[in-house]
Amino acid sequence: MNVPGTDPNPYRYSKRNFSLVFFLGGLAMLSFVPRNWRSGDVLVAVLIAVLVAVIWGLAAWALLRQRNGSAVILWVTVLCNVGCLVALFHLHRVGVYWFFPLLLATSFVLPWRWSIPVNVVNVAFALFFAFGWMPLEQYYRLIATLSISMLFSSLFSINIERQGGLLMSLVIHDPLTGAFNRRYFEQKLSESLRYRKREGMVSCLVLIDIDHLKPINDIHGHAMGDRVLVAFSSFISGQLRPLDRFFRLGGEEFAILLPDTTATQAVQLAERFRRYLADGSLDGILPAFTISAGVAESPEQGTEGEWLAQCDQALYAAKESGRNRVVVAENTSVNESPGIEAL
Repeated sequence: MNVPGTDPNPYRYSKRNFSLVFFLGGLAMLSFVPRNWRSGDVLVAVLIAVLVAVIWGLAAWALLRQRNGSAVILWVTVLCNVGCLVALFHLHRVGVYWFFPLLLATSFVLPWRWSIPVNVVNVAFALFFAFGWMPLEQYYRLIATLSISMLFSSLFSINIERQGGLLMSLVIHDPLTGAFNRRYFEQKLSESLRYRKREGMVSCLVLIDIDHLKPINDIHGHAMGDRVLVAFSSFISGQLRPLDRFFRLGGEEFAILLPDTTATQAVQLAERFRRYLADGSLDGILPAFTISAGVAESPEQGTEGEWLAQCDQALYAAKESGRNRVVVAENTSVNESPGIEAL
């Protein structure tokens, strides 16, 4: 079971890119079925038709899903490799040409840690089968062209993965504090609620507001206020588990999403943060500040908007009752603890 908030497979595959690549590849392969059938190579024609049907079926299945997993990608890649090897074995010189689009397609749909070794095996098999019938001069050319194609496709795969990782980081992180942003927060909140309804795993949401940040900006300047936000984010992030997620929702408002956590545990964590910050400056140089927090447990029924509203109501109550305190939402029950308030 994957825990919400974790990213077990950070290299995700676009359903449209995946489906389009293999649809076009299957269309190109399908054009050879009539020719092989007419020439008497019935087995090859049937094999190509079956391979195309399987590839199109998997591509269509991927298109109907929100995201496509690694297993489907690997199955399709294996099928394409088998098809190219069969084409090379039966078609000899004509079959070699199938390996060039295969190298590019493999680099496009697989992460480079997979595509490079897969393409090395592809090139090795192509050279092995071609050695027995290809003239030596042409064989040397085949070695050069396949090696260069594999090199550039590998560099392409490495570059596209790095660019994708950079873009993903920019999309989901707050540029000032490095915390996750509100867009990613909404995605993870919805995901946690689905796990609650489907598997019964409780998650807790903690909304945090830095008390009186405006006077810090007015007295010390906005640069100092930004330093407070960065230091606060660094402090909170350093105290959380790897599966927890810390978000900046805007201004001085933050959120912590705690998967597989009871309300009592979430309240204790929020109270520990509140007490630590109330004792003084984070580093002895930055202005001291306090926080207010609201805690709400994921509901068995309802939407993520209702869950967020309950937690936001608890945070509002904490600020209205004097700030520097933790308040628990109405629908959330916790073990009694000093300093913790409930609506």
